[in-house]
Amino acid sequence: MFKIKQFSKLSGTSSRMLRHYEKMDLLKPAKIDPDNNYRYYQAEQLTTVNKIKKLQSFGFSLALIKEILNQENPVDLEKYLYTRQQELAEELAVITQQKDSLAQIQAELDDRQNLLDYHVVLKELPARKVMSIRKVIADASGESELWQTLGAAAEAQKVQFSSPPVGISIYHDEEYQDQQIDLELQSTVVGDYSDMEEVKFFVAPAIKTASVTFQGSYGQMPQVMNALARWLETQDYEMAGPMFNINHVSPAQTPDPEKWVTEACLVLK
Repeated sequence: MFKIKQFSKLSGTSSRMLRHYEKMDLLKPAKIDPDNNYRYYQAEQLTTVNKIKKLQSFGFSLALIKEILNQENPVDLEKYLYTRQQELAEELAVITQQKDSLAQIQAELDDRQNLLDYHVVLKELPARKVMSIRKVIADASGESELWQTLGAAAEAQKVQFSSPPVGISIYHDEEYQDQQIDLELQSTVVGDYSDMEEVKFFVAPAIKTASVTFQGSYGQMPQVMNALARWLETQDYEMAGPMFNINHVSPAQTPDPEKWVTEACLVLK
């Protein structure tokens, strides 16, 4: 048998941690001398220590490791390992997303040192003929499906779009919503067409806007809104309607976010 300090060296585990294992009922000494309270371990207990440390390296808590070590059926251990594998896969997906977001933000900071890179333009969007669809969508991912519906309606009536075509996403909610979004899509058209069940044709009125046009992913939107808000504070205008985006080059046209061109607009009075 080995005293605790000797066993500590053999197992590569501190005496303090061995005592903690004992307290957790993970690894009891093979013998405790009743006279001096010295603890003794056997060589075969190194296998248990190695199992504990291996399971710890997988991210299992000591409480769960105790539960695992008490399982006699190897199939039960496989279930624990499979569950932990799934958890790690989910954690990795979150970490990867966070890493990609940080890289994107860093790239944007490198390319745009300050808000002056987002130039605010005051302009009037003229009256225009549009085909329109408006619907409450579950979340932002539903916008692409709404564009597909609008596209199918255009194909059904052989709609002629303006040149260049202008696609507009209008957010009608009075405040920001990330779910149950009241969204209207408009495309400018030439000619007269018949209303359909979901798609309507009408002349949209002229509106005065403050806008910022930017290239790249929608991850820049917070900085764009910051630039618009700062500009608005220095002007004699007020927000007077829903916010909308003009999609000059949209995800429907190219899957590459670096090629997207978006004009974020605020309606003014």
